[in-house]
Amino acid sequence: MITNDQLISILKAWTTILGPAPTLGPEQTGRELWPVSADDGSHYFLKRLGPWRNLPVADEARVLHWLAQQGVDVAEFVITDEARLYAGEVEDSFVLIPRIASDPLDPSEVLAAEEQVGIKIAELHQALARYPWSVNSYAEDLVGAALGELRLPDDLAGAYGARRPAIAADITGLRTQLVHGDLTPDNVLLRRPGLVAGFIDFDHLPIAPRVWELSRYLSRRLRLRWRAGNPGSDRLAHITPLLRGYQWVNPLSRSELDAVPAMIMLCNLVEVSYEQRIADGLLERRMLPDHHEQLADTIEAARWQLANYGALEDAVRSATGSP
Repeated sequence: MITNDQLISILKAWTTILGPAPTLGPEQTGRELWPVSADDGSHYFLKRLGPWRNLPVADEARVLHWLAQQGVDVAEFVITDEARLYAGEVEDSFVLIPRIASDPLDPSEVLAAEEQVGIKIAELHQALARYPWSVNSYAEDLVGAALGELRLPDDLAGAYGARRPAIAADITGLRTQLVHGDLTPDNVLLRRPGLVAGFIDFDHLPIAPRVWELSRYLSRRLRLRWRAGNPGSDRLAHITPLLRGYQWVNPLSRSELDAVPAMIMLCNLVEVSYEQRIADGLLERRMLPDHHEQLADTIEAARWQLANYGALEDAVRSATGSP
């Protein structure tokens, strides 16, 4: 476990920016991310990259710089006093990023912001599609995931088994591009009134269908924990405004729109399997304190979608007014 003294020592790599006596706040639980206040009052985060990186730091830094040049709000890495992208050893490195000012919004405010979120994701995807260099990353095999072995509760596995061929067919042959790779609501920062403050956590940057990103975001909106467990919450309310905002800027094809319900289903199921493998000790990954609660919420959302699949398809269709 890394100590505060070690972190303070790491921060010396940015003395020119932070000053000689920056203030280090407590870690954001389980995320290896620490708030830092510079001597001049400006705010940053120190982020530990850890052993599970998906691409080199230089690739992520180049993409972030490109996005900033294209007018997308992101937190670029702060260069160290020795003109490096990171401090520490390569296998245990740290980056410093500016804090993007954002607000914690209640569920009704989040819903009101979803069209704006859709617009900004569309602009992000446009900028990523124009990125002029290759990225040393990977391609998401979503059809393989749909047809592969998933570690699911028996009832969920049975219900999914009946729908599996159709879901695999719906997501086959979709256009791909460079995408964020972890586009969850936690990584889309909002501020009042209903604005997108920026995007964070570009540690993946795979090649994948852009509709997968939208579905990954929307799969989280089908869950209830973030809405304080309100059982009367309309799970589908976020789908139409998000897709409508996206369509205004970067329209999806008919095949992409048709794939959204299947992709949302797959995103939740893959996450159930991933989290269950971690919980069962079959996969060595960092486990947050609320891991089991999050797993239960994801399982429940997947069950709900399988039972209400037609309603989700209707919500997607209503984003374009299609019959």
